[in-house]
Amino acid sequence: MPQIQLLERTIPGLHQSLLEDLPEISYDTPILDIGCGTGAWLERLANAGFTNLYGIDKNTEQIGTKKATCWASDIDWDDNLGLDDKKFGLITAIEILEHLENPGRFYHHVSKHLDENGYLLLTTPNIHAVDCRFKFLLTERLKSFDYKGDPTHIYPVLLTSLYRILPHHSLKIVNKWGYPAKGSLATRKFTQIISAFLKVLLPEENNGDTLCLLIQKANC
Repeated sequence: MPQIQLLERTIPGLHQSLLEDLPEISYDTPILDIGCGTGAWLERLANAGFTNLYGIDKNTEQIGTKKATCWASDIDWDDNLGLDDKKFGLITAIEILEHLENPGRFYHHVSKHLDENGYLLLTTPNIHAVDCRFKFLLTERLKSFDYKGDPTHIYPVLLTSLYRILPHHSLKIVNKWGYPAKGSLATRKFTQIISAFLKVLLPEENNGDTLCLLIQKANC
């Protein structure tokens, strides 16, 4: 059966990179994708051999995958996501958090439905990269959150705040990295040149356009 090519609403190559960086889990591990969009990420997981796939999104009309069980739910406002007491070994939220009005509710739901040894894989625009910091210094505008960015981006993720809020939901970051590992796919050439110079002077622990976080229960 030919593989379906669904629209990936991420920067090029991110889905494939995340697939290669998944933690070691079995192919029958229950996986939930929050804000699954077209289902492109779930489709990729299915094509890689994963069989126990679920997805939720506010707009189910856009979902094109037939390889996962998906339904409508609003992570911002719904008290019950339709999951009952189900637990997941992996919960993913790719380019979702920056769209939320109530990120605390997101972490509440994740903590409730994440298996004790499970993982949350989270990605969001990286506001910590040198080019983003440089732009804010000059313009007081954040890359991906200014007039050039997606108008539905309303919540930039600051790591300092994240380290403070996660313990309230018994969660902790166990790994973080940037994509792409070097440079940027979205920054203009001039800004890239300036950023390369600034990296000599300024520490940059988190490179790339996208910040990727692997999170677990705090007692793991």
